[in-house]
Amino acid sequence: MPKSVESASSGDTTAAPGGAEGPAQLGPRLEGIVASAMDGIVSVDDAQRIVLFNPAAEAMFGIAAADALGQDLCILLPERRRSAHAHHVEAFLRSGATNREMRSSDGRGPPRTVSGLRANGEEFPVEASISQMEVGGARFATVFLRDISGRIADEEARELLVREVDHRAKNALSVVLALVKLTRAASKEEFVEAVRSRVTALARSHSLLAKNRWGGADLRQILEDETAAYLQPGQVVIRGQPVTLRADVVEPIALVIHELATNAVKYGALSDARGRVNIDFAILPGRELELRWRETGGPAVAAPASRGFGFTLIDRLVTQQLGGKLEVGWPLEGLQIVATFPAAIQRPDDDSEAAPPATEPPARLVGNAPRVLIVEDEPLVAMELGDQLAELDWQVVGPATTIEEASRLLEEGPLPDVAVLDLNLRGRLVYPIADRLRAAGVPIVFCTGYEQVELKYRDCPVVRKPVKIDLLDAELSRLARSKRSPRADHLSPSAG
Repeated sequence: MPKSVESASSGDTTAAPGGAEGPAQLGPRLEGIVASAMDGIVSVDDAQRIVLFNPAAEAMFGIAAADALGQDLCILLPERRRSAHAHHVEAFLRSGATNREMRSSDGRGPPRTVSGLRANGEEFPVEASISQMEVGGARFATVFLRDISGRIADEEARELLVREVDHRAKNALSVVLALVKLTRAASKEEFVEAVRSRVTALARSHSLLAKNRWGGADLRQILEDETAAYLQPGQVVIRGQPVTLRADVVEPIALVIHELATNAVKYGALSDARGRVNIDFAILPGRELELRWRETGGPAVAAPASRGFGFTLIDRLVTQQLGGKLEVGWPLEGLQIVATFPAAIQRPDDDSEAAPPATEPPARLVGNAPRVLIVEDEPLVAMELGDQLAELDWQVVGPATTIEEASRLLEEGPLPDVAVLDLNLRGRLVYPIADRLRAAGVPIVFCTGYEQVELKYRDCPVVRKPVKIDLLDAELSRLARSKRSPRADHLSPSAG
């Protein structure tokens, strides 16, 4: 029990500084109410010295009542707020008002909210109201306090969750749109089936991630999910030790397996009831993950004269997004694939954040077209953006899927004329790259599912996902012209 309340209960009437009887001299019932209150209760005299400090206030501020009594009220406030707050309390005591809500001395923030200061130096938000009374000719103010840091943290977490759901939904729509635009087929029916199956593969990976609370997924489960629709008993054999993948690589790995399984059903081992697919995976001595796909027993195969979208997608997912190596063999008995991935695609046992997989920077194009850097972590979206901008006669640098890869591209030079930046790269904000580009005078277009960017980048155009390529092209062209680059003539319809 605080010293002030103990004094009152023992008949001591001298607990209030200055000798005046005040809130510290309470009847037994009121003492019990004050002592058991869950909100902090602090009373001060007209000199703003603390005369009552209940147990909830002790716990809130980390200060014992014995140390608080007699101290100036300002010890409970951040230093920058003390002078203004003291004037407000003094004005309230002079006003004669019985009670009122309190708010921060700068007038900002919601009503009843002020900043408190714990004994350890931590600031925290407090919901507060103040009342006053006169006892024996002396005036006392009593402040009722409630620590709302937990409530504010919950509200911020909900707001972050809403933004993240919005971002993920728009990213998912962008990926689906990219799949639709990139898919090629000989007939409408084949096109519909190809898109449907790829979107279904994405849905399966999202369901698996949701089931695991976005903590990653087991590789064997992914392999089983993506081959289950095609196999007859014994046709697909999966062997390997348990491997848990990071959440951000589950979707691309699932798409790789989906494309391999689809190809096997159409042209390979799974197109024949006697065919067989062996999938083996293992952790190599250097911690890399090796995955082998070997088909036998199906029709004789040969290397295709040209690579279709499916194998183009596999190659870009493995080598560009996941930073791995891909070997493709075409022996007569069936397709053979060996994909080697860096250790970073595996989820660490302690769930600590691992560095994103390193990738070799894509080869740079040379020519007179304006150079546009693309930084985008969704491989399908990046592929579509790159292809569409290249068709519009832009020279594409990248795409880069991580901050590290984008940094390497900028270091190699020359600088791009403009840049398209996704805001969120696998959970990391792209601002370090944006800062570097802005310092070098390179205009930026943000391409994102988020509604807002940092205040200092509010002058930069923002193109929402899913992207309208004509809108993006117009923004990039405007920015490139604004630089008055020697290559700006390329963008001007009237250039002759």
